[in-house]
Amino acid sequence: MKRVFRPQADPLPASGRGYRHVCPHCAQPLTLHDLRDGDQGYWCHPCGCGHRAGDPPAQALQPLPQAG
Repeated sequence: MKRVFRPQADPLPASGRGYRHVCPHCAQPLTLHDLRDGDQGYWCHPCGCGHRAGDPPAQALQPLPQAG
């Protein structure tokens, strides 16, 4: 049995609100697309790679600039 002595911090925020999705490789904005299985995914057209909307890498979320 594996014991966890310190809980691991989740690198992803609880909500995507206030963040924009960018490519972790080239930092270009990603576009949202519907997938064939009914899920949604983000795609980078210049790099040709992407990820499912529910499973983004931590580098894919950038905070939006604060307006004010």
